[in-house]
Parts: sequence; C-alpha cells; structure tokens
Amino acid sequence: MVDNNISFLDTNLMRLTMELVEWMELEMIELNKSAKYQGSIAEIKLFNALRGEEKSISELARLMNISRQAVHKTAHKLEDLGFLELITRHDNKKDRVVKITELGQEVRKQGAEHIMEIEEKLAWSIGERNLEFMRIILAGHSKKLKASD
Repeated sequence: MVDNNISFLDTNLMRLTMELVEWMELEMIELNKSAKYQGSIAEIKLFNALRGEEKSISELARLMNISRQAVHKTAHKLEDLGFLELITRHDNKKDRVVKITELGQEVRKQGAEHIMEIEEKLAWSIGERNLEFMRIILAGHSKKLKASD
C-alpha cells in the first residue's frame, strides 16, 4: 500500500530516473554556456530524436511526445541557424522531413562530447562498473520496448 510507504515515493524508478535526467539536462546547459552554439534543451532533444537520420515532423513529434507545432517551432529555429534543413515530401506536402546539415553535424558532435563529459561525472559518482550495468540494463529494456511496437 503506497499510503504507508513514503520511502517508495522517494525512491521509485520514475522519480529517480526523472531526477537523473533533470541533473543531466542542467549539466548540459552548463556545458553549453562555454560552447560555440548554446542550444536549448528542446533543441538538444530534437537533435537526439533525429539520431543523425532524416525524420518527418510527425515522426519526431511521436518520438518526443510533443505536438507537431512544437517540433515545427524548434526545427524552424534550427533551420534559420543553418543546422537543419526542412524538406517537403513529394508524397505528402503537409509533412516535412528534417535533415541535419553539415553545420548541424558539428553541433551534434559538440553535444555528443558534452554527453560523454556528463557520463564521466556520473561514472565518478556511481562508479564505472555501475554506469556500465546501468547502460546495459537500459539498452536492453529500450530494445524490448522497440521490439514490442
């Protein structure tokens, strides 16, 4: 019974995972302060959802669990900066495809370097071996989720 188990509310996986993500996002913002391009969390999440591939606005909205309008807004800002290209599809003129430009690939590389720094901090905090276990467990779970779609 949850009412009598307050410690569960403090230590459930959802809360702990959200706290870890929030910490990582704050670290990313801090690292971005000294970077060539200082992207917002929304922009970082869009780059992450693209994973170096071309994806439609609709697909990105589903992956990011946000509205198409929110994806459009972020994608247009990144397009104006030269990091993304929005391409109209021949088969569906309403839904556009988002493609990372060469300049965008540089920003993506910068983001990957920041993530590596953040993971190094986490490894220092919880131990390299625990971080690797965490990665294996989460990757396995992610793979199962994708297989069930």
